[in-house]
Amino acid sequence: MKKILYIATTADKRNRLDGETIKCRLLRNYLEEINNIKIIFVDTDNWKKHILKLVFLILINFFRCNDIVISSADKGANIVLKFFRILNYKKKIFYFVIGGSLSKNIIEKRWNINTYKKINHIYVESKILKNNLNELGIKNVDVLNNFRKINKFDNKYQKSEKIRFVYFGRVIKEKGIEQAINLVNRLNDEKYKSSLDIYGQCKDDYLDIIKTTFTENIKYHGEIKPDNRTEYEILSQYDVFIFPTEYSGECLPGALIDAYIAGLAIIASNWKYAKEYIEDGKNGYIFKYKDYNDMYKKTIKLIKSNKLNYFKDRSKEMSKKYDLEKVLIHFKKEISEDFNENI
Repeated sequence: MKKILYIATTADKRNRLDGETIKCRLLRNYLEEINNIKIIFVDTDNWKKHILKLVFLILINFFRCNDIVISSADKGANIVLKFFRILNYKKKIFYFVIGGSLSKNIIEKRWNINTYKKINHIYVESKILKNNLNELGIKNVDVLNNFRKINKFDNKYQKSEKIRFVYFGRVIKEKGIEQAINLVNRLNDEKYKSSLDIYGQCKDDYLDIIKTTFTENIKYHGEIKPDNRTEYEILSQYDVFIFPTEYSGECLPGALIDAYIAGLAIIASNWKYAKEYIEDGKNGYIFKYKDYNDMYKKTIKLIKSNKLNYFKDRSKEMSKKYDLEKVLIHFKKEISEDFNENI
């Protein structure tokens, strides 16, 4: 039986629901279901408090495993990969990149490029990021979308006189929450009936700040614990996923995929990779980055277009290419190549 050392942040001992953690958990579950493979797992969550323990676990399991899979944000992965380079390894390493800043970080932080050239496969979520890494001389890069396990769920949508906006994800300033709130308040002031429901983990001090701008049309509902069904049923009640993100490390947000699965139209900022994942004018609208008057104009355009149902249907169709089973099929073949397994 092939042994795979899986190094990732799954935060099993605390309640983290960010995109990195959810992706890492999904990948672990997927690996555990592959025949003829045994997963040796090291959770790197909160690593600074357990550095010696993690070094010991990674080192001892390095010698026990056949191949290595790493799923991590740039800094944590760089530390682990440098450690393996010191060991002068001959094992296959597969690196699932979290976020979209790897090429930028390699340049600005002057990380050793040879650390990345030696890896068998680097999987990124963006064609732009792949090209940027290729230009640095890192050629072992493939594009592999972020993914979700898509289970059947009950669609809860019911037509309303209001346009119902929803935000789902980390509730932090960098995700443009305040701009989404301002937009819905402005729409209602101008007699466009609308509402905004916010779901996600939020620190109490920031929640206190944004609640001062809430009206009767805006509500915070706390977190949704994802199980690949409940989140889709909740999101399916709404019309539009509002995503005015300014987050510098944004690549392919898992929450965007969740919105597609639930069948939502999209209003989103033009962050660096947005046009790779959103079909502007087909499943929603992309507004100019940090231009909130343009966000307002694009939202009015959506409201007046009579295309809402078309956008929602198109998002649902687009969700199929983010199905975990489809996204990871070639990776599964490669990781299992030493065995005569029917994939």
